[in-house]
Amino acid sequence: MLEIKERDPLSNLVLEVLDDPSKKEMVFYLMCYSQLVRREGNPYVELEKFLSCAYRNFRNARNYWKDVLVEMNLFVVSDLYGNIYMGKDIYKVEEGSIHFISLRSEYLNVFESISQKVLKLWNILSRTMLYRKHLTAQDAVVISTMMFNEGIYEELRSYCELCVERYPAERKYFNLLYRLAGVYLGQGREIVREIRDILQEAQKLGDVYYGFNLYKLKRDLETLLRRAEMGKSISPLRIEFINQKKKRGNWLRRIFNKFGDMIDKIFRKDKDKYFFEGDICSKSFQTPYISS
Repeated sequence: MLEIKERDPLSNLVLEVLDDPSKKEMVFYLMCYSQLVRREGNPYVELEKFLSCAYRNFRNARNYWKDVLVEMNLFVVSDLYGNIYMGKDIYKVEEGSIHFISLRSEYLNVFESISQKVLKLWNILSRTMLYRKHLTAQDAVVISTMMFNEGIYEELRSYCELCVERYPAERKYFNLLYRLAGVYLGQGREIVREIRDILQEAQKLGDVYYGFNLYKLKRDLETLLRRAEMGKSISPLRIEFINQKKKRGNWLRRIFNKFGDMIDKIFRKDKDKYFFEGDICSKSFQTPYISS
């Protein structure tokens, strides 16, 4: 488990789920709440409706929903008599009577921001299906890159800080993302000098890094630098994944590769695979850079 420093519960939730994707149920709780609030136009949702939404997707949710809410520390449960249950007091809630659930008061005013962030986090989790118990450096590189592409810059910086300690061999890449995220957050030094230094650091990582197209990223950084030098606004960058199927050699090699793929499908087990879907590459693509 990554060491979680003192942060607000939402930031802690993001980091915990990214470190252990099996906890993505907690993200779905927030997704259910957000959907019900938008549908009903009320931040106070009937607890039964909320649990029914979660139960449809997580079959054991009704057995330990109190444990999940206590661990998340983001929700408040209330009853018709004005009693408030939050934190460990949620264990005192008795099912069968009418209760309502809402975000804690300090988060209600930023509901829209939370909803958008939760949706982006869910997109990341949905596009990276992990089949191993412990995350590898490859996993961390992929997840952090997706965070950058989704524009979750604040959480990305926190995640990179933790990954630098866990995966020192990938320190340069995590530092690169950390500084680049800082540019979009308006942090760090004067923007032109910062982008120029980031570009220099990117040159040290080569053109392909764990399957990601850093050659294109460096070209995009050069364009970004020119816009910053002219005083123009800078648009968000995206780091693209290289589809290895497009980079195979001659027809004979393609035949051998296709034959090898057929053998792999017959004899290779599904565990320890890494799948993507969405922009980066097709859902069924398995990156060859993942180690078991």
